Amino acid sequence: MPKRITFLLPYFPPDVAADGQLFALLARELAARGHRVQVLTYKPRYQGLSEIAPRRENLDGVSVRRWWAPGGKSLWARALGAWWLMCSGAWRALFCRGTLIVPSSPPGLALAAWQLSLLGRRYLYVLHDIHPELGLALGAMKPGAAAGLVRLAGNLAMGRAQAVITLTEGMKQVARARSPHARVEVQPNWVDLDAIAPKPRQPAPGAPLIIQYSGNMGLLHDLEGLTRAAGRLTGVELHYVGRGVRLAEIKALAQREQWKQVKFFDYKPLSELAASLGDCDVAAIALTARADRLAMPSKLQGILASGRPLLCLAGPDTELGALVEREQAGLTVKNPADAEEIAAAIERLRDPELRKAMGQRARRLAEERYGVARAADVYEQLA
Repeated sequence: MPKRITFLLPYFPPDVAADGQLFALLARELAARGHRVQVLTYKPRYQGLSEIAPRRENLDGVSVRRWWAPGGKSLWARALGAWWLMCSGAWRALFCRGTLIVPSSPPGLALAAWQLSLLGRRYLYVLHDIHPELGLALGAMKPGAAAGLVRLAGNLAMGRAQAVITLTEGMKQVARARSPHARVEVQPNWVDLDAIAPKPRQPAPGAPLIIQYSGNMGLLHDLEGLTRAAGRLTGVELHYVGRGVRLAEIKALAQREQWKQVKFFDYKPLSELAASLGDCDVAAIALTARADRLAMPSKLQGILASGRPLLCLAGPDTELGALVEREQAGLTVKNPADAEEIAAAIERLRDPELRKAMGQRARRLAEERYGVARAADVYEQLA
């Protein structure tokens, strides 16, 4: 029987935020199955990028409604933004029927869903990262009233959700410790296996080995060791694609050391993502050990689907590192800050046969576990 499903999201394409792109794939898949799907979201504004997007449109059977949201990075601006998202989200969702699907960040949207649950509304709460634990672990938040409020918002949202969805088993354990009576399910992120497929790469003789880091360069990602390793090697190029709070420091390091082989590119739109992921020999992925069991890079599934071997900048004792090692889809470094260890891993990845075998295992893993259809099965059942 067709269901009514409403996504309440902070970002949605043409915004380049990874979470928004993921939910866009899921919304289209659910709409293709005959469900009535609506997206309530905001004007594009991720990472300072802004594109013109219509206030109302229909994308492959998904009804999309956008409205204005405040910007700014100061504490007061973010507080205003959180309040606005909560109030405007609750008001808009009040007049839309069906089960709500709401991400954990920003917490204002989760509070909107919680408020509506008091009126009998069902919602799924998607934990893509766990706050305030993540912010405290990264030093982005200090213990105190603000952290307490974020924790309270999360606990309220988990407590009344139809189901809480986490990306990993470790995140599930943290969520259950926070809210013992909540129904918690694990559903990793997903990928469009048709849109992102292995792209044959035939570099010219003598061409450099291209390593690509694509996506947000944030506090979750220790990238200095990778930059130093690539800067010291010959026959290697390191391509950064995206933006983030660490971009300026990485650029400054490359410029100071005059490493011309470290290059920077802006975000690619969703329509160019498949081609961009294929424009490398090795895909780098990073997650600081402090974020283990609190987050998982959303770029993982796209890399796996592209059939590229991973250079994993996360210790083998983390969930990310353990996955890459267990599936033999790439190489994991024990210390992501150790440029020499990373350089040694890069030297091993110069072997084309090794890269080919790892890339094939990566693609096979994506096909077996991470197709958007598998994720839609779970969300369809829970909704």
